[in-house]
Amino acid sequence: METLTLLVDSARAAVRALGLSPLQHAVIRVALLAFAIYLGVLLIERWTRTRTANYASRGFAQDLAYWIYYKAGIHDILFMSAIILALEGPLSGVALNLFTGLPFVAHIVLFLVVGDFIAYWVHRAEHRFRFMWAFHTTHHSQEHLTFATIARFHPVEMIYHNLLAYIPLRMMGIDPVAWFPMYLGVQLFTAAQHTQIPWKLGPLYRFIATPSFHAFHHSVDVEHHDRNFANMFSFWDHLFGTAVPDGAAKPVRMGLAEMPQPTFLDTLVTPFRLLREFYFAAPSVDAIVDPDDPPRPV
Repeated sequence: METLTLLVDSARAAVRALGLSPLQHAVIRVALLAFAIYLGVLLIERWTRTRTANYASRGFAQDLAYWIYYKAGIHDILFMSAIILALEGPLSGVALNLFTGLPFVAHIVLFLVVGDFIAYWVHRAEHRFRFMWAFHTTHHSQEHLTFATIARFHPVEMIYHNLLAYIPLRMMGIDPVAWFPMYLGVQLFTAAQHTQIPWKLGPLYRFIATPSFHAFHHSVDVEHHDRNFANMFSFWDHLFGTAVPDGAAKPVRMGLAEMPQPTFLDTLVTPFRLLREFYFAAPSVDAIVDPDDPPRPV
């Protein structure tokens, strides 16, 4: 134990000696976190004999770039901090404070359940409304899922996604102090959700959105489109009729067959191209598609 402590202290001293900025420190921390998660997930995936070739794909490198951008706080510095600060005053004036006075543990449970309920419906909206779907394609364009795919979101999507969660939770009066540790837990859970770990957790499969459950959501098979939306609790899909039936064959291919995004630049630019096509381009004969395989969103 003393040896480990000495190594950690030596590493910290070495980093301080480099004279790095706070942002550079943050980038190093999240890179080390990604490496630690990678090792843990890789060991489980090898132990369960699932495919690990996904880590050699170009898409994995793109996802790591998004991981560093979000986890190092760059997105918050550029956008969210100023937006949340601007909203705090108005929201304080209209806050309902429905849960003021409840025990802290109750706030944690409410954050998980209410937050996940909101996330379920926001996710459904992203597959229903063209503006939201355009930016959500960045996430769905990944053909080789790994833990880092949880960070593969367009910055515009992250702005409205965070606001659609923050505003109602803030107005209901759920203690923000309860958010932080639970948010970290949710992030780790959803990172594991995008891995190749095959565990279905037996009867809990109908309650917990496992990697096996979520894989259907990323499938190119039209029968799996707009299914299994749940973020953490799969019972939302079973309750509202959007779950892939039990016993369905495991999905084989992931991604968006109709709109691949092979480069990192594509993941940023394609949503804007889609907006132009959705709202400004004149319909053409080429736009006619097979009625049995309609383009998303429907």
